[in-house]
Amino acid sequence: MGKGIDRLRDAAALQEQIRARHGEDADAEMAEAVAGRPGASRAEATYRRAMSRNQGLRFRASDLTLPEQVLRPEETVYEVAVGAQRSDTFPLLIVTDQRVLHVMDRLRGWTVLEEAPAASITGAEREERLLSGRLRVHVRDGRDLTMKVAEQQRSQEVVELLQHLAAGGAPPL
Repeated sequence: MGKGIDRLRDAAALQEQIRARHGEDADAEMAEAVAGRPGASRAEATYRRAMSRNQGLRFRASDLTLPEQVLRPEETVYEVAVGAQRSDTFPLLIVTDQRVLHVMDRLRGWTVLEEAPAASITGAEREERLLSGRLRVHVRDGRDLTMKVAEQQRSQEVVELLQHLAAGGAPPL
């Protein structure tokens, strides 16, 4: 267990160095560094790139192990939406080439709360609420996936991607 703790400490120190050197662009730099490392699966590389588009949001998801816990190595992550804070963490909605997942970090690690195959997605919308909103993913022959969201712009970008894909549009590059 000592080696694992040492690796986490080294990673935290490296993260602080990158933040000091790159300022606001640090999250994007770290995502590219992780995505480009030898041995990174397609799922991990594309997840890190998608997650880096959320860099301006004020949250810290401890997502180091997320790709290996909830994604298939060959999956391509198109987009990630960050949900409103729930308990002491932030749920995520992950859009991949194979499925849409609603996940949350729990004591045991990342857990899939809901998921639907990509082929069964018929659309999406962002519902306005008094203080926040709700991202709703419509599923053919199933229960819609929903997640409470606080950030409007990024949530709307994910909704637009899901609508585009459901209409038969080409996936993003």
